[in-house]
Amino acid sequence: MKLYKTFLHFLLTSASIAAFLMGWASFAHSLKPIQPTAIKAALAPLPPVGLATDTSFSSRLKQFFSASPSQPSRSRFVSRGS
Repeated sequence: MKLYKTFLHFLLTSASIAAFLMGWASFAHSLKPIQPTAIKAALAPLPPVGLATDTSFSSRLKQFFSASPSQPSRSRFVSRGS
């Protein structure tokens, strides 16, 4: 029984070490994160609606933001009680 427990401890330890090393290697070879300066350039604010050159796009954008939200439909749950 002691030999069996020792083997299980060894197996668990070696599997844990192997999983740790494979995780470390996968993180080491992963892509680098985006630099903060690139994020700021990608998230630049859009020009105001009044300065848009395409009038059809501008009018659709104004219509979208000025439209009031529609009322959600109310559904009733009906149960067949006793």
